[in-house]
Amino acid sequence: MRRLCALAVGAALAFALAAAPAGAQEGKKVFRIGWGQEPQTLNPFIDEDEEDFVVWSINWRLLADFSTKDLGPVPGIAQSWQVAPDKKTVTFKLFANQKWSDGQPITSADVKYSLETFAPNSLLFGSYVDAIASIDTPDPLTVVLHLKSPDARIVGGLFVYILPEHVWGKQSVKSLTGSYKPKMPLVGSGPYVVTQFQRGRIIRMERNPYYRGPKGRFDEVQLIKYGNADAVERALRLGEIDFDREVDPSAFARVGKQRNIKTIQAPSPSFTQLAFNLCNERNCPDAKFNPGVQDSVVRQAIAYAVDRNRINQIANRSTSFVGHGLLPQFYKSFYAKPADDYPYDVAKANQLLDAAGYARGGDGIRAKGDTKLSFDLAVRTESPFNIQAARLVAEMAKRIGVEFKVQIMSVDKLTEITTQKKRGKMAPDFDTFIWGWGGDPYDPSLLLNLLTTKAIGGSSDSFYSNPEYDRLYEEQASEFDPAKRKQLVSQMIAISQRDLPYLVLTVDPVLQAYRSDRLANVQRLCPAPNGDAICEQVTGAPFTTLSPPLAAAAAKDEGGGSPLVFVLIGIGVLIAAVLAFTLRRRRKSADEPVELEV
Repeated sequence: MRRLCALAVGAALAFALAAAPAGAQEGKKVFRIGWGQEPQTLNPFIDEDEEDFVVWSINWRLLADFSTKDLGPVPGIAQSWQVAPDKKTVTFKLFANQKWSDGQPITSADVKYSLETFAPNSLLFGSYVDAIASIDTPDPLTVVLHLKSPDARIVGGLFVYILPEHVWGKQSVKSLTGSYKPKMPLVGSGPYVVTQFQRGRIIRMERNPYYRGPKGRFDEVQLIKYGNADAVERALRLGEIDFDREVDPSAFARVGKQRNIKTIQAPSPSFTQLAFNLCNERNCPDAKFNPGVQDSVVRQAIAYAVDRNRINQIANRSTSFVGHGLLPQFYKSFYAKPADDYPYDVAKANQLLDAAGYARGGDGIRAKGDTKLSFDLAVRTESPFNIQAARLVAEMAKRIGVEFKVQIMSVDKLTEITTQKKRGKMAPDFDTFIWGWGGDPYDPSLLLNLLTTKAIGGSSDSFYSNPEYDRLYEEQASEFDPAKRKQLVSQMIAISQRDLPYLVLTVDPVLQAYRSDRLANVQRLCPAPNGDAICEQVTGAPFTTLSPPLAAAAAKDEGGGSPLVFVLIGIGVLIAAVLAFTLRRRRKSADEPVELEV
């Protein structure tokens, strides 16, 4: 009996401590965020996972940040900027006396390093600095950018994190673009900086003592990996985490009905696409793919055969919106529904393939010569709704004699087959895949850049190349007049819809959920009043206003009970429950040993 009591006390104590309020064991206020996926590395030179941006946007500031209200430019590392009349010289003035999290001063040298060395040699940030011809730093607080041509993104869209030159500059570019892993803590300028990255488990961020801005209400932010969306939802329901940053669409309605849980559906510049491998012999001599995937008629037929509305209804539980081309409707100043929109039309799809000479074989799959329309379709294990979408695409394509063999693989494997190189050139090994992209909060150029020739070897994953599209991209990037720029963008979208390197399936809002009993001062931001709660991947500013429950804080200030009191009370209750469970179990079978299940 003593052994039973000891086991019961030990188990109850462990359970009670684990279930104590966030940070109660250490006297810390901890904000816990759950996610199904995580970055492969925090090295901004080489990683391109969307989860990275969640961390980077908290850890580092931009030269000019994004406003949480309207996503317009606001001071970041720079306190002000001035554009010359010819729009080819932009002068930034940095804040005085601002410091990195290690106490070193932030200077113009850091900006110069970030724009001259980091961005051009990274996978994702090079396109932002293409227009920069040279950079002058006349003093520690002044940065002068001389542009080859006007670039509308330099103010209000220069999405390049400013890195500490005294940390990253110690490494060679070869090392940084190789297998280099940043050392912890990850020296930064944001409200919190990474102090621990245990892959497969947790990213721990602690308050930056030198942050130039309001002090965060939490001592620590933790991003905890659970492996899949179901596990994250369960953790939120049980109170193990405070925030789910990416609720699975299939669970969104259910999650919102849970006690003490509130949900947020916010617009975003993100989409899910069916991508085709269009890498040509010149850019990818060692690429592997079914040549049928590079026939534009085949891609157009597939587009007509795919019912995007049904995909949204079934895979995304109607939480998303049907996609209409490369640009989401989020970009109100630039979006226009394209003329070639491929409405669901199986008869039209079959007519196209018949006219192109693709005949059905005995197995129902079309072929022309040695080219059989049977394609691999890769999709991430970590994304249930992407998997469902892939299966729906495969089901729909059968009706026109096109076979998609769905291959479910890890995000690491999918990254590998879409980014691998041979003999110094890209060598993708896939026919098609389903994944997604998220654009910049203000400017459409990041998404438009995905289909440029210069993005091959960087952010391009369809390996599409079209000289006319490239020319229009450069022209729109230098156009400051929104109306004229919209016309150029519309021409680019028309080209991309004709050639279809991507079939955009759905435009995906941000779906979030949080514990209303664990998180206070939640605001809809980026842009207000209908944005998301943490300004997903845009800025770390909301992390300075989110706070523990106000009622709990007030109780503590008024001399409320210590967390230990509640832990001890919980122990007593749990002991009684454990003993009752044991007795019931004994009555069920007298022959079973009296042991506690763990």
